[in-house]
Amino acid sequence: MSNKWGLRALLKFNYSKQGTILESVTAPLEDVINRRVLLAVRTAQPIHVEPSFVSLVVPSALPELRGLATELAQGDCDAISLCAMEPDVSAPSEQPLRSDEVNDNIEVVLRGLWLTHHPEAEEGIFFTSLTSEIEEHIEELWSYQPRALP
Repeated sequence: MSNKWGLRALLKFNYSKQGTILESVTAPLEDVINRRVLLAVRTAQPIHVEPSFVSLVVPSALPELRGLATELAQGDCDAISLCAMEPDVSAPSEQPLRSDEVNDNIEVVLRGLWLTHHPEAEEGIFFTSLTSEIEEHIEELWSYQPRALP
Protein backbone atom coordinates (compact mmCIF):
# COMPACT_ATOMS: atom_id res chain seq x y z
CA MET A 1 0.00 0.00 0.00
CA SER A 2 1.33 3.47 -0.75
CA ASN A 3 0.27 7.00 0.08
CA LYS A 4 1.40 10.55 -0.58
CA TRP A 5 4.55 9.95 1.52
CA GLY A 6 5.69 6.77 -0.16
CA LEU A 7 5.54 3.06 0.57
CA ARG A 8 4.14 1.79 3.86
CA ALA A 9 6.51 -0.03 6.18
CA LEU A 10 5.78 -2.25 9.15
CA LEU A 11 7.93 -1.73 12.21
CA LYS A 12 8.17 -4.60 14.71
CA PHE A 13 9.33 -4.30 18.33
CA ASN A 14 10.16 -7.70 19.90
CA TYR A 15 9.98 -7.56 23.70
CA SER A 16 11.66 -10.45 25.53
CA LYS A 17 13.64 -11.15 28.68
CA GLN A 18 16.81 -10.47 26.68
CA GLY A 19 15.66 -6.94 25.76
CA THR A 20 13.86 -5.21 22.92
CA ILE A 21 14.76 -5.68 19.28
CA LEU A 22 13.52 -3.44 16.49
CA GLU A 23 13.10 -4.79 12.96
CA SER A 24 11.43 -3.87 9.70
CA VAL A 25 8.87 -6.20 8.11
CA THR A 26 7.90 -6.01 4.45
CA ALA A 27 4.48 -7.70 4.74
CA PRO A 28 1.31 -5.66 5.41
CA LEU A 29 0.11 -5.51 9.02
CA GLU A 30 -3.07 -7.48 8.30
CA ASP A 31 -1.09 -10.34 6.75
CA VAL A 32 1.32 -10.53 9.69
CA ILE A 33 -1.52 -10.54 12.25
CA ASN A 34 -3.49 -13.13 10.28
CA ARG A 35 -0.45 -15.45 10.10
CA ARG A 36 0.16 -15.08 13.86
CA VAL A 37 -3.49 -15.86 14.68
CA LEU A 38 -3.49 -18.84 12.30
CA LEU A 39 -0.29 -20.16 13.91
CA ALA A 40 -1.83 -19.82 17.39
CA VAL A 41 -4.99 -21.65 16.29
CA ARG A 42 -3.06 -24.47 14.58
CA THR A 43 -0.76 -24.97 17.58
CA ALA A 44 -3.58 -24.58 20.13
CA GLN A 45 -1.74 -21.69 21.80
CA PRO A 46 -3.44 -18.64 23.28
CA ILE A 47 -3.04 -15.29 21.55
CA HIS A 48 -3.97 -11.81 22.71
CA VAL A 49 -4.14 -8.83 20.33
CA GLU A 50 -4.96 -5.29 21.43
CA PRO A 51 -4.36 -1.69 20.35
CA SER A 52 -1.44 -0.23 22.26
CA PHE A 53 1.53 2.14 22.01
CA VAL A 54 5.26 2.35 22.60
CA SER A 55 7.28 5.46 23.23
CA LEU A 56 10.88 6.52 22.84
CA VAL A 57 12.32 9.39 24.85
CA VAL A 58 15.09 11.22 23.02
CA PRO A 59 16.92 14.54 23.44
CA SER A 60 15.18 17.34 21.58
CA ALA A 61 18.46 18.45 19.96
CA LEU A 62 18.94 15.28 17.88
CA PRO A 63 19.01 16.08 14.14
CA GLU A 64 17.11 12.84 13.45
CA LEU A 65 14.21 14.20 15.49
CA ARG A 66 14.04 17.31 13.32
CA GLY A 67 13.93 15.10 10.23
CA LEU A 68 11.07 13.08 11.73
CA ALA A 69 9.15 16.26 12.60
CA THR A 70 9.58 17.48 9.02
CA GLU A 71 8.19 14.19 7.64
CA LEU A 72 5.23 14.32 10.03
CA ALA A 73 4.44 17.90 9.01
CA GLN A 74 4.17 16.87 5.35
CA GLY A 75 1.10 14.70 5.81
CA ASP A 76 -1.44 13.03 8.03
CA CYS A 77 0.19 10.21 10.01
CA ASP A 78 -1.98 9.19 12.95
CA ALA A 79 0.28 6.32 14.09
CA ILE A 80 2.91 8.64 15.57
CA SER A 81 3.07 11.80 17.65
CA LEU A 82 5.74 13.91 19.32
CA CYS A 83 5.31 15.28 22.84
CA ALA A 84 7.53 17.60 24.88
CA MET A 85 8.52 15.98 28.16
CA GLU A 86 7.76 17.84 31.35
CA PRO A 87 10.51 17.84 33.97
CA ASP A 88 9.99 15.76 37.10
CA VAL A 89 8.94 18.42 39.58
CA SER A 90 7.88 15.88 42.20
CA ALA A 91 11.49 15.24 43.24
CA PRO A 92 12.79 17.81 45.72
CA SER A 93 15.50 20.04 44.34
CA GLU A 94 17.49 22.87 45.86
CA GLN A 95 18.15 24.35 42.41
CA PRO A 96 15.45 26.02 40.31
CA LEU A 97 14.88 24.54 36.87
CA ARG A 98 16.97 26.07 34.09
CA SER A 99 15.15 27.10 30.93
CA ASP A 100 17.10 24.51 28.92
CA GLU A 101 15.85 21.72 31.22
CA VAL A 102 12.17 22.36 30.58
CA ASN A 103 11.94 20.87 27.08
CA ASP A 104 15.16 18.85 27.05
CA ASN A 105 13.53 15.59 25.91
CA ILE A 106 10.88 14.64 23.40
CA GLU A 107 8.68 11.56 23.66
CA VAL A 108 7.99 9.85 20.34
CA VAL A 109 4.73 7.89 20.71
CA LEU A 110 3.91 5.13 18.21
CA ARG A 111 0.44 3.59 18.10
CA GLY A 112 -0.11 0.05 16.84
CA LEU A 113 -0.98 -3.49 17.93
CA TRP A 114 0.39 -5.56 20.83
CA LEU A 115 0.49 -9.34 20.37
CA THR A 116 1.21 -11.71 23.22
CA HIS A 117 0.06 -15.02 24.68
CA HIS A 118 -1.66 -13.41 27.69
CA PRO A 119 -3.06 -9.92 28.44
CA GLU A 120 -0.73 -9.50 31.44
CA ALA A 121 2.43 -10.78 29.70
CA GLU A 122 5.48 -8.53 29.55
CA GLU A 123 6.89 -10.38 26.55
CA GLY A 124 5.34 -9.95 23.14
CA ILE A 125 5.46 -8.15 19.82
CA PHE A 126 4.37 -4.60 18.99
CA PHE A 127 3.60 -3.71 15.36
CA THR A 128 3.04 -0.28 13.83
CA SER A 129 2.55 0.74 10.21
CA LEU A 130 4.46 3.82 9.05
CA THR A 131 5.80 5.27 5.83
CA SER A 132 9.24 4.03 4.88
CA GLU A 133 10.65 7.55 5.40
CA ILE A 134 9.23 7.81 8.92
CA GLU A 135 10.39 4.27 9.72
CA GLU A 136 13.95 5.24 8.79
CA HIS A 137 13.81 8.17 11.21
CA ILE A 138 12.46 5.93 13.99
CA GLU A 139 15.26 3.41 13.38
CA GLU A 140 17.82 6.22 13.63
CA LEU A 141 16.28 7.44 16.89
CA TRP A 142 16.14 3.87 18.20
CA SER A 143 19.87 3.46 17.63
CA TYR A 144 20.60 6.58 19.70
CA GLN A 145 22.48 5.58 22.83
CA PRO A 146 23.02 8.25 25.48
CA ARG A 147 26.65 8.70 26.42
CA ALA A 148 27.65 8.37 30.04
CA LEU A 149 28.75 11.64 31.61
CA PRO A 150 32.34 11.76 32.93
